[in-house]
Amino acid sequence: MRSQVIVAIVFAVLVSTIAFSQLIISHESGFYESPFQVEIKSTVGGQIYYTMDGTDPVIGNTRTVEYERAIPIVERYDNTLIYIPTSPLYWKKPEGEFKKATVLKIIEVVNGKVTDSAVRTYFVGIHHDLPVVSIITDPSNLFDEEKGIYVPGKLFDSANPEWSGNYHQRGSDWERKAIMEYFENGKLVYRTDIGLRIHGEYTRNFPIKSLRLYARNREGEFTYPFFGRIGYKKLILRNSGNDWEATYIRDSAVQEIFKGLNFDTQDNYPVVHYINGEYWGIIYLMEYYDQRYLQVKHGVSEKNTVIINGDLSIQDGKEGGQESFVKLAEFVKDNDLSRPENYSYVASMIDIDSYIEYKIAEIIAGNMDWPGNNERMWRVLKPEDKHFGDGKWRWMMYDMDLSFWEPTHNTLKVAMYGDPNVWVTVTVGATSTLLFRRLLENEDFKKKFLERFDYVLNVVFNEDRVVKIIDEHASRIKTEIALHSRRWGKPEIDNWESEIEWMKEFARERKRYIREYLNAIFGTGK
Repeated sequence: MRSQVIVAIVFAVLVSTIAFSQLIISHESGFYESPFQVEIKSTVGGQIYYTMDGTDPVIGNTRTVEYERAIPIVERYDNTLIYIPTSPLYWKKPEGEFKKATVLKIIEVVNGKVTDSAVRTYFVGIHHDLPVVSIITDPSNLFDEEKGIYVPGKLFDSANPEWSGNYHQRGSDWERKAIMEYFENGKLVYRTDIGLRIHGEYTRNFPIKSLRLYARNREGEFTYPFFGRIGYKKLILRNSGNDWEATYIRDSAVQEIFKGLNFDTQDNYPVVHYINGEYWGIIYLMEYYDQRYLQVKHGVSEKNTVIINGDLSIQDGKEGGQESFVKLAEFVKDNDLSRPENYSYVASMIDIDSYIEYKIAEIIAGNMDWPGNNERMWRVLKPEDKHFGDGKWRWMMYDMDLSFWEPTHNTLKVAMYGDPNVWVTVTVGATSTLLFRRLLENEDFKKKFLERFDYVLNVVFNEDRVVKIIDEHASRIKTEIALHSRRWGKPEIDNWESEIEWMKEFARERKRYIREYLNAIFGTGK
């Protein structure tokens, strides 16, 4: 009985500490027109310490200040991080001045122990039409020579400049702790703990990098409905990929053009992001394709799914999850798909509608980094009583930043036979072109493919519709693109509008060339 009382007392003390050891901060993170002063109080009489540059407060550290009086929050221009070169290949020094937000990292210390902590981002005299993401992390996590993930750092090799550097490292060892604050219409609407990793392939070399965000909060998922849904474990802040120096809208706009067809596209929208209060420009908040995405988007069980790449490697899921597709590829290689029974077997393994519409969209878009690269498929492993729960393979569109470039590009021919000048269609040709080529030997498949192609080309790819979507995506970033250009040197603002016009010219010209290619191969007469 006595031990139970002691336990109860200890528990009560802990609950009391948790309930009352809370910092009171006079101002929430947000956008303010005029300077002001922040007052901080401890409800338990603890000592309060803070930093103003993103570093973690540590007693005795020269950057850590003990709070004694209200902290002035004013307009600032004293940037330092934006002048750190983040690429030996493309980085340019920012032009002109940039307003800086004030980031406070605060801790409360009682009896030598940290009992509470908080962060705040204050924007004074700063305005953005887009939502804003503030990333707060110890600067060493991103910019330190040894462990910084955003810089060339100790692992850069001048003999291999495109594939070396700290930012090319992957895995949990190269994840860094951070806090994300998200603002809409100048108001803070979400704050959470995250893990940061660099995202992408070659695009890691660009000075503005894509960031993968991992939910590292108590819930283990993002609880704000960024895309009208909650439950994601990972999100992306994407730098527009290879289009980072041209329109900065290609991937986003092209995915919207084909959204609603029988394959996955990634919901996304542009935001402005800051790192430790310093302006980092436009970036796209985007869904990340993983097993949790499938659960959130399609309602299938996260643990009962697998995602594979075009080269049959596992993107997300357990090794062995690709065996079904390997088996399919071997069957296609060894069997005549013009025979109804063989075609029926393939149709039992893949969602024919998803496959056809995915191929059509990539062909029309003129994606020059495809097939073989930027191709993903997914399925449930054990049948579920859900839509898409039949175990068939379905397709996912992503990384469309090398599409809408050349209206004359014969992507239909490349989809069927590969391109000897592009390594990805040679090295993984068996999966990237063989299945498509063999399926076209079947008259039922070819008929369905051509009929659906006609619909997508004339309705989904309707010139007025496509041009309208391009204009809408350009207008979303138009008020921000000049400041972004000064920050990164790209896109060159004098050429930005002409690059947008080139995308629209692609939309106007592409249909004519596509019809020529269809007629040359299939004799469509159109």
